[in-house]
Amino acid sequence: MAFEYYPINDNELTKYKSVPVNAAIQQALTNIVRTVEPKSATLFRVVLPKGAELVRAVGTSGFRGYARGSTSISAQAVLYPVGIGGAAVAGWPILAVGASVMAMDMLAQREQRAHQRRVETILGRQEKRYVDSRIVTQRTTDKQLSAAISLMLDGQLPDLEVAKHRAGDEFETADIFLGETWAAIQSLLESANVSGAVDYRKLEEALGGKNRDLDHFFRHLYFARAAVVLGRKAILADAAKAALADPDNQYVAFRKSLERSAADVKQAESIEAQVTEALTTLEFTGSWHKTKKSITGRQSAFRERVMPSHIDPPDAVQYVALPSGEIHQLVPIEDQYDEGAPVEHSSAAAPMS
Repeated sequence: MAFEYYPINDNELTKYKSVPVNAAIQQALTNIVRTVEPKSATLFRVVLPKGAELVRAVGTSGFRGYARGSTSISAQAVLYPVGIGGAAVAGWPILAVGASVMAMDMLAQREQRAHQRRVETILGRQEKRYVDSRIVTQRTTDKQLSAAISLMLDGQLPDLEVAKHRAGDEFETADIFLGETWAAIQSLLESANVSGAVDYRKLEEALGGKNRDLDHFFRHLYFARAAVVLGRKAILADAAKAALADPDNQYVAFRKSLERSAADVKQAESIEAQVTEALTTLEFTGSWHKTKKSITGRQSAFRERVMPSHIDPPDAVQYVALPSGEIHQLVPIEDQYDEGAPVEHSSAAAPMS
């Protein structure tokens, strides 16, 4: 984990919302900022490396970003590891957990909304009550987990049981649906002819039932994707609660339980990926009176509805430090978050001199 920092001007600040930093993060960040002593508004970006190596900067004790080209580094920023000056900065375990969990929370909210918006675009009137109820359950659970994360970062130990239970129910429902869907697809593939093409009518019946209601299938597919996100977020919140409560505890027994739960989520994600891959590569065939053009059109429309929305994960958590000593988290204005999330009570960042 490292910090990228560089001066930020008033024009750049207008692109962000300014969010008060949680108490625990504020204390840990103060130690980082003190080593830099900013003379003007300075942006600190918490870089969460994913297997990449840092490149040592020439003429300074810091590092120069990742080995991925100079265009990805802003204003010749220098990265400083959390252990500045050869000693670990006080409070860095809290900072590491806090930055990771906040980045995860932002990603989970983006994924949730993207999947649920797709459900709403294919909402059938006869299922409106059920769909509305399922969306309410998922959003409420998501907000409860986000609120719990905020409390953790403020040094409190929230009760996660209700949110974990709801997230667990959603996840298990999704797990069953994905397993049944994958089994149905495998059965179709095994019965396909030598070319591997599948009769679209058989596919519609396998996925949509006797009525061939593919809208019903697509809704449940996106609900399942959103539920897997909830399952992942609940595990992270549970782990963060323990880590922030006692950063020095290795939690040997508890980690085994978390690892089992994480393995279940990983397995569900793997099945969802297999389902998506299969349904976006299947070749359709039809009855003799159907033209090749109509079959191709049906196939293209089906693949488009199966593909999940593209979601850009946050690559960092950003803060701005002022000469006055104030520290605020910065969130891009285009990002939307719910009440109860760590970035609640936000407002547009005012130019700072």
